[in-house]
Amino acid sequence: MASPQTNITSIEEFRYSRRFQSRTSARENTTAIESDGARKPVESVTVPVDAELEMPTAGREDKLSTRRLTQSELYPVRHAFSAEHIAALRLLTLSIGRSGRALRHLEEGDLVSADVEIQKLQTLLPELFCCRALGDGFGTIVNALMSAFESLSGNTPNSNQINAVRRILEMLKDRPFLTADEADAQLPLLEESGLSPYPPELMTFLSSE
Repeated sequence: MASPQTNITSIEEFRYSRRFQSRTSARENTTAIESDGARKPVESVTVPVDAELEMPTAGREDKLSTRRLTQSELYPVRHAFSAEHIAALRLLTLSIGRSGRALRHLEEGDLVSADVEIQKLQTLLPELFCCRALGDGFGTIVNALMSAFESLSGNTPNSNQINAVRRILEMLKDRPFLTADEADAQLPLLEESGLSPYPPELMTFLSSE
């Protein structure tokens, strides 16, 4: 005898139907519809994470404007960290140290020790002049310093004059490749302290006219 038809769904069929619907819904939620109707994975249409972390252009420019450039970025490649450059940096560091100690001794009233440091500084200047291949400005500054000490006629410079020499040396260490015009712009600093940055022979010639 045939079993009567019924609309009641068995428990097994109901569970299978629920699992099928759940899997179908999950697939639909993880896809996106393209313009042509095809389904596309969600990952390919989401915005990259790094796009949200991109800083505004203005912020980047501000950072770049305050970044300190390295010597290799500032100086010509053919001279940067050459033998002359390294020697000049070493001699300038020694000269700055000598001038600083001379200034300290002078402030303490020890004129003898101050004069010794100045004499040691002067012996470094001819060696610095040998590094003038770094640029016309470098040679101009070193020659001006030698003339400045020569104009003292053996006398110990005062504190203002030593301070002026030290500032010139620090500038030259920071900018050894300066041009001749840039070097000429630094000479008034020596003149204002009472030092003559010009050779005595030149001053004698000019005064005789």
